[in-house]
Amino acid sequence: MPKDNENGTKIRLLRVMRALIERPYGFTKSQLASKYAVHPDTIAGDFAVFGELGLELDWDDKRRYAFVVNRSLKKINELLYFSEEERVLLHEAIHSLRTTPEKQRQLIHKLHSLYDYSRLGFTFLRKPHLAKVDLLEQAKASQMRVVLEGYRSSNSNTVADRIVEPYHINPAEDTLQSFDVEKHVPRHFRISRIARVRLLDQPWQFQGHHNILRTDPFRIVNNDQVNVHLRLSVGAYNELVERYSTCKSYIEETGDPNYFDFQCMVNHNFYGLANFILGFHHLDIQVVAPESLREHLRSEVEKMRF
Repeated sequence: MPKDNENGTKIRLLRVMRALIERPYGFTKSQLASKYAVHPDTIAGDFAVFGELGLELDWDDKRRYAFVVNRSLKKINELLYFSEEERVLLHEAIHSLRTTPEKQRQLIHKLHSLYDYSRLGFTFLRKPHLAKVDLLEQAKASQMRVVLEGYRSSNSNTVADRIVEPYHINPAEDTLQSFDVEKHVPRHFRISRIARVRLLDQPWQFQGHHNILRTDPFRIVNNDQVNVHLRLSVGAYNELVERYSTCKSYIEETGDPNYFDFQCMVNHNFYGLANFILGFHHLDIQVVAPESLREHLRSEVEKMRF
């Protein structure tokens, strides 16, 4: 196979993988084929490659695909992660190679890049984060409760332990949906705000209240969602995707290279989105629809006191 075609295949595989991680159950094979301008059989081949790597796929009733989180993320971690000792050995091996200093520097740079998860968009693959995810997945599989130790809550502005029954874990969106045993209500938590997860020898008792809610790109969990359509300048586009990386999947180029279209379903209260628009209105953010978003923004501006 020509090298250019080989590189193109590798890039597409990574892009398909990222699409499935960012939007679980968001794409069919045909939609992925259209997104990356290939035949659906090519996507089927990509899925076969994932299977050979041990990355297990699941699908819903509309044949939209997602990785099986508890097994696939652990497998991705095995593929990407080296221990500190192994990294030292790799450094020593590179420096002992019979090659130029410039080539050695290039190899060292590539080794470091492998761990720059934030640049790649895979922050959730870091080992401490995976440790929490693994414990949450264990509790979910065995239907046991856990303690979210040292949870940092923005709503109450406190740090406290929470006893919960975890039933929906989404590492890519940094969200955990669970039943709060003490408050006796379903709640969602940010995994990154949990200091540690501790397993309890207590079985679930409130399965009937384990309702999975939709999560929008602003990480707001709410089944009552509305479709929004924004037109973004280059500066607004940069700010949006850098702060909310999953929004990138909902952005399309326009005929004008200086503007982008953003369309997706968000919570009906516009939490997160409204803060972004008001905070960066000077970067040229145009609300195309709905009218209720414009009304909400006007109302928020009127409430402001200086």
